Amino acid sequence: MRIVFLVLDAFDPVRLSPRLTPNLWGWANTDGAMAGTGQAVMASCTYPNHASFITGQLPAAHGIHTNHVVRDGKVRGAWEVGPAVPTLFETLSDRGTEAVLGDHHLIGVMRAATADRHWPAAGDVTQVDDLDLLGYPSDQAVLPHLVKALSGDAGFVFGYFGSIDTYSHVYGPDSEEAIDAYREVDQKIGVLQEEIASRWEDSVMIVVSDHIQDTVAGPGIDLHTALGEGVVVIDEGSAALLSGGFDVDLLTSVAGVQGWVSHPDGTTLVWCGPGRYFGRSEEPVFLGIHGGNHTRSQLALVSGGSPARFPLSAAVRQGSVPATYWANAIRDMMK
Repeated sequence: MRIVFLVLDAFDPVRLSPRLTPNLWGWANTDGAMAGTGQAVMASCTYPNHASFITGQLPAAHGIHTNHVVRDGKVRGAWEVGPAVPTLFETLSDRGTEAVLGDHHLIGVMRAATADRHWPAAGDVTQVDDLDLLGYPSDQAVLPHLVKALSGDAGFVFGYFGSIDTYSHVYGPDSEEAIDAYREVDQKIGVLQEEIASRWEDSVMIVVSDHIQDTVAGPGIDLHTALGEGVVVIDEGSAALLSGGFDVDLLTSVAGVQGWVSHPDGTTLVWCGPGRYFGRSEEPVFLGIHGGNHTRSQLALVSGGSPARFPLSAAVRQGSVPATYWANAIRDMMK
């Protein structure tokens, strides 16, 4: 049996349809398949959720609450730190593992360098010919490497396409550019289908997204000024991570703050409502954002021909599969 875990960054499950995504729709409507929704961990950002996908743990355990983290009072990229608990690449090492990731930072976020093979090697994009608008490997650059991984004998293959997220950020999640990205990703699903056809009966296909996106309406919420010096503020779209002492009453009085939660490591996660974002500028950097409670919806799709798919399909049928579910279920399946 082989498990293929494919992430389509920012894929909104409401976009799954026979007209927009016919190949993926076909996967969702094969015998024993099931498509539904999942729920992101908070913050509903890419890196916390990928850390949860690959470890089966909440951010309190793996240590990645947002795309950036605070270590020793300094802000660092989550890819520089990595998860604090074991990943599937390590626990499934005897089954053979591969990772093909269209976000080079995910190599560090998921500790994918411990897989038998990973791409881009060491997270280095200098050798990648085709980068997208935000400097990540394009889906077109990812495709041949993922096809190659699927042609091998690895028991666990993790793949990632990021174009929907990029175009949703730059142009907005409801833009024509973003909708076209759904079509193009689905075309690549068709290419993958051709590659896996000969092993379909032996495969479990898991397709998820890490979050959805919200259209920015503004204005920005400036916690840097509101909370003053001595507080580290990491703006992550419609969420923010705080480190350092501050007056909780002052935080809750800031217009636009919808909720907050404190973590055992001393940080505090804050989120705002739809359309708002955290940042110093009145003008948003992106037209589409995520991070808050309202962008936690995830695609959750199980397909393939292996009978091992049935328990996963049943979990999706029950509704709102948490991001932490997958790694633990995969470990059980691969015992």
